[in-house]
Amino acid sequence: MTRVLQEPFYLLSKHLPKRGLSRQTYSQIKRQSNREKRLAESRFAFFLQTKIEEAGMAMSERYPHAKRVYQLTLELMKQPSISGTTQEREMADRIVAVLERIPYYQAYPQHIKRVPLKGDSLGREAVVALLAKAPTTKKATMLLSHFDVVGVDDFGMYKEDAFTPDLLKEKLLAEQEGYLDKDARHELESNHYLFGRGSMDMKAGLAMQLSVLQDIADDKDAKANVCLVAVPDEEKLSMGMFAAIHELKAMQEDGWNFQACICSEPNFSAYPNDWNKYIYTGSTGKLLPFIYCIGKETHVGQPLEGINAAVMAAQLAVEMEWSERFSNKVDGEVSPSPTCLRIRDLKETYDVQTPNESYLFYNVLTLDSGPQEVMERVKEACNQASTLIYERLLRHRQAFGNESLTALVKQPKVYTLTDLYKLGVHKYGKHAFKDVYEEALSESVAETADYTTQTLAFARRVSAHFLDRAPFYLLLLAPPYYPHVRLDQKQDQSLLALVEELKQVCADQFGERLVQKTFFPGLSDVSYCRVTREAAAPDVALKEHMPLYERSYHIPLREIAALNIPTINLGPFGKDAHKRTERLELTYSTEVAPALLLHAVKRLAEQTD
Repeated sequence: MTRVLQEPFYLLSKHLPKRGLSRQTYSQIKRQSNREKRLAESRFAFFLQTKIEEAGMAMSERYPHAKRVYQLTLELMKQPSISGTTQEREMADRIVAVLERIPYYQAYPQHIKRVPLKGDSLGREAVVALLAKAPTTKKATMLLSHFDVVGVDDFGMYKEDAFTPDLLKEKLLAEQEGYLDKDARHELESNHYLFGRGSMDMKAGLAMQLSVLQDIADDKDAKANVCLVAVPDEEKLSMGMFAAIHELKAMQEDGWNFQACICSEPNFSAYPNDWNKYIYTGSTGKLLPFIYCIGKETHVGQPLEGINAAVMAAQLAVEMEWSERFSNKVDGEVSPSPTCLRIRDLKETYDVQTPNESYLFYNVLTLDSGPQEVMERVKEACNQASTLIYERLLRHRQAFGNESLTALVKQPKVYTLTDLYKLGVHKYGKHAFKDVYEEALSESVAETADYTTQTLAFARRVSAHFLDRAPFYLLLLAPPYYPHVRLDQKQDQSLLALVEELKQVCADQFGERLVQKTFFPGLSDVSYCRVTREAAAPDVALKEHMPLYERSYHIPLREIAALNIPTINLGPFGKDAHKRTERLELTYSTEVAPALLLHAVKRLAEQTD
């Protein structure tokens, strides 16, 4: 009994048998139980009220216009804007319409500029909107976003509803085919996520920037200058950003200085079920090695007398896919592995001749490697593939043929564009081959607007003059090129200090952990805001390996270097960008991230005083 009564009376009295106790003893126990119960209830009520007040305080500190961010996200999502289509033109119209609802832009409509993409057959435009609340300082914070999205074929039977989240949700809730995995199904049913194309990447980021822009515009005491830059074509070639750079350079020549850029691309999970929220102080770079393979044709009945170009491409893909030779490690972060974006032979009809031409191109992401380093590693992979192919061929010849076959076909050579040019000068003469080269390049550029098709056409034309050298690999670079960028520890101390402050604010006010990472892994137009040390002089490497550079593909490197805008990325949280289960988490994305963005813009404005 003594042991039992160590527990609170009110929890135990109902279990005490009345029988065996005197009425007085039982009454005492009952009264003590009731007193203890009332005390416990009082303590719990106080605890609950405290927590409610704390929650209310936290909620009051959250972004007051969360509903506006949500509604803007829906509005932007419902305007389809697949990259490389006229939908992007309509999306620019929608963004301008949203801006024109803000009283500031009704008073200053000239501050909204539609910037055409140079030579764009689709008539697409970037939108640059200046909000000048302290025009005498001419120092502004840039808010960068893109409004194009990838296609929706991956949505399958639901592709028609990919841009209408309400209808998509209704149909997904009813589906029984296993379209969603367990996690996606749970989050759909939770009502805490918004599903649909562009929800995460990146209509929500643009929505929070538009909302914060309106906050500054409506605040009569605000002294911040903000320049919203919303661009198309980010998912393809970043031509929208290039157009915006020319406009920003013109503003700079008019006296404006962009002290910082905040991009609002979404958080990318570092691993499955990663719930961390990230702020990035740089962005991953990208190169697109393009390898043309010319084999030695033969009859299918005599396969050991030639080298199949399809096998050359396949063996190289084995050597490059997930290859550690391309790995970059900076500040404890490791670049994603290279992966093949296309591999094809060039036979157009069926016959019994082995494929004589093939090509493949690879997505290589960089943290600190420049174009020259990457191409050296591609050459290593090609040499390894060539050796393995030839060793295998010799083994089969010895097993199934005879020694006379050995001399029929040489081991595949590996040529860079510079190597092939030197061979051409030696074979045809300097002036004659220069004419051949220029004609091949001009004709290839003229026949199509697609950079990979132009690169392939050039490779075929120029290689046709070296069939006596077959089989061989020809190594090129195809557009686009994204330089890797990051903040400098010395040059960008104030912006790095702001990142630390945002991390603290996120923890103290919102109870969220904001994790700092150097490189945004998903590629972004942040790459074109400044020229880093590694990208300071890419001209030599690009001219050497990328035949289209400064012919049909132009990067405004001089303007970028002159602008020299340090950048961070602070955006919403979601999952599965570029997948059919793309979705936006609503609480952080509408209540926390916009508040952090507004805080950052105000703090940057204070630094200009």
